Amino acid sequence: MTTPEGSRTKQELSKEILRTANDLFTEHGVESVSMHQIAKSLGIGQGTLYRRYANKGDLCMDVMRENFDRFLSGIGLFLEQHAELPVQERLCGVMRRIIDFIDQKSKWLGVVHAHTKLEDDKNDFFQSPPYLYLHSALSGLIREGTEQGVMLPVDPVYTAHAFISAHSPHAYLHLRFGLGYSCEEIQDRFCAAFIDPLFR
Repeated sequence: MTTPEGSRTKQELSKEILRTANDLFTEHGVESVSMHQIAKSLGIGQGTLYRRYANKGDLCMDVMRENFDRFLSGIGLFLEQHAELPVQERLCGVMRRIIDFIDQKSKWLGVVHAHTKLEDDKNDFFQSPPYLYLHSALSGLIREGTEQGVMLPVDPVYTAHAFISAHSPHAYLHLRFGLGYSCEEIQDRFCAAFIDPLFR
């Protein structure tokens, strides 16, 4: 049962908004759920919801933050536990995990992307902690490979950005449902086309 708006602290209300939005998005799909529906389920006015979130993209981004944190922790754990693997295998391992995450969250990520403005730094994916973390992890591996002489001498900053950008949510959905590739096929083809050729 929903607690009346006036009896909740701001922190409690914020948690309930995220929990309710997550439940509704999971049950009905992100595109099918409106801000009005979220407010109604919470028993609050739309104005209260819009004072916290200007649009559904902002709300999705907050709901996704916990998912991102778990995902990035998993990447860090993989790199820590497999530090002795060759760079090529670690690069493929990170990209496989990125692609798998996009496969699971592509519709959510697409809504976030559609509702945010590139010129707004707060909403720019390329300024976000997940992008910065992944870029740092990938560019570090690429730099390690080039310094060891096992990779072609590519620019780590550009290459890491290109790896991440190759799988925007919309591009990924087209590969999956427009062209019919499975997640595993996309993972295999990415490694074969973009990572394996860089190694000597």
